[in-house]
Amino acid sequence: MSIRFVHALATAISAATVVAVMAATAAPAIAQQAPEPADYPFSYVAGIRAQVADPGSDPPGTNEPTCRSERNPVVLLHGFVSNSTLTWQALAPLLRDHGFCVFTFDYGRADFSGTLGGITPVEPSAAEFARFVDEVLVGTGADEIDLIGHSEGGTIPFHFLTRLGGADKVGRYIGIAPLYRGTSQWGLAGLIGELYSSPAGQVLTDVCGACRDMVSGSAFLAELDPHGDAAPAVQFTNIMTRYDQNATPYTTGVLEGRNVSNVVVQDLCSQDYSDHYQLTYSPTTAHIVLGALDAKYTATPICSPSLPLLGVPGS
Repeated sequence: MSIRFVHALATAISAATVVAVMAATAAPAIAQQAPEPADYPFSYVAGIRAQVADPGSDPPGTNEPTCRSERNPVVLLHGFVSNSTLTWQALAPLLRDHGFCVFTFDYGRADFSGTLGGITPVEPSAAEFARFVDEVLVGTGADEIDLIGHSEGGTIPFHFLTRLGGADKVGRYIGIAPLYRGTSQWGLAGLIGELYSSPAGQVLTDVCGACRDMVSGSAFLAELDPHGDAAPAVQFTNIMTRYDQNATPYTTGVLEGRNVSNVVVQDLCSQDYSDHYQLTYSPTTAHIVLGALDAKYTATPICSPSLPLLGVPGS
């Protein structure tokens, strides 16, 4: 069974599940506001289209070697079995248009996975990320970066902060559906852990090391021991959705600490039904991100319907 098939099957099941929940718990009417700005593709479908058209291509507005800004450069990290093409078609150009220099970091590709990454063991990916951060700092002349990571990509930088000397190189850390304590994977985390501890464990690790590292109870997560106080100078913002089908329970994305803000998108917009994949394309997420990166950002919060996978109607 191919990874792409599993990925497609999981997303299809999640969409059906969340739509059923929507029908049972319809939100009260809320005044409609168009996404601001209105010309960004707030739909995960935009990422799929871009990946089909040009697999592994840079999202608009990213990786410009001559980009200079008074703001910290922003580094974007995709999640599990994904890449920047799939993940950042809306948020990357939006950030660039708000004056940020934006760079993408793709990591963890297996020999069989083509342009999709986030598959190989996490610690080597974190070390690779550390080298990439140094390259961005040298190239831009900045003292530190701000980072935004989705899913697995919202988790591995914590290892960079606490184990690889990265705490003084990061100003703001934004996790979108991060998995600081791993995922229960629909209650299968224990079984997955047993399989990786079995004689077949090395073979499984060669196929998907991240599958081992990102489930609840893994050795990697036990050592990670995430807490905001581990990097007190970094400002953390964690963005979660109650309809997350991969980061389960969604509260795996919560950090404690005086330098931490934990936000559930439905607390700001009850019409936001974003699932794990759509969350990077949610206008609510975009609003939270801009506020976290720029204290002067004072735009009125946007509440637009955002469906799982499909996003904002008309996007």
